[in-house]
Amino acid sequence: MTTRPRTLVLAAALSAALLTMAPGFAQVADPDAPIVAEATVPKQRLVDRYAGLAGSPEASASLVGALRDGADFVVIENTTTTVTNPDGTTTTVVTPVERTVANPTGKMGWGEVNISLSLAQAMVESGDAPDLASALAGLTVTHPDGTTTMTPGVLQLRADGGGWGQIAKQLGFNLGALVSASNRSEKSLANTARVDKARAERTAAKPDAGGKPERVAKVERPDKPQKVERPERPERPQKPERPDKPERVGRL
Repeated sequence: MTTRPRTLVLAAALSAALLTMAPGFAQVADPDAPIVAEATVPKQRLVDRYAGLAGSPEASASLVGALRDGADFVVIENTTTTVTNPDGTTTTVVTPVERTVANPTGKMGWGEVNISLSLAQAMVESGDAPDLASALAGLTVTHPDGTTTMTPGVLQLRADGGGWGQIAKQLGFNLGALVSASNRSEKSLANTARVDKARAERTAAKPDAGGKPERVAKVERPDKPQKVERPERPERPQKPERPDKPERVGRL
């Protein structure tokens, strides 16, 4: 009888400890959490990164903001038409057309926006999707018999409750590899831009910004004059011989 209250106290303390630790277990259990954290970057970097995919920096800023807020967005698609000229030749005309896309997801964090666009870009570059709108919202294909087939896009798969890693695998990509590749590409471009900027600043600081002056050719030294030979010294005339002294005559 005396041990039951103690057992209840211990069980209550253990339950409280498990409840306190539950959020930590939930975070560890999410396999996408580290990748989403790695993909999280400021808005302006996302705008710059996907300007080419969206068609312009302005279109990219609008798209990134809409995905962040869970709002519908506008994409620019190129419509190709062939016109027959009076002489019988044909001319191909490409016209940009704006298309409003319904966003089936709610608000996203910056990391999720980055993942959505990186998956859409991979689909367009691999040919799995003909354009950005199809990659994000899905593609409807009409068959000759009149039936249609709907291929869901990145946003619809997310709205259906799929995890980012699961969505990437379903589309045929590796989520971690995509995020790492985009980060490496951005760092490489940033380093190139810094080098170009530093080179331009050094060039502008020089008096002649047009570049290095041409190197003046080295002037050849004139040939050294040949040494003039000294004239030969005339032979010294022989000294005339002295006449023999007369013999000395003795005294008488």
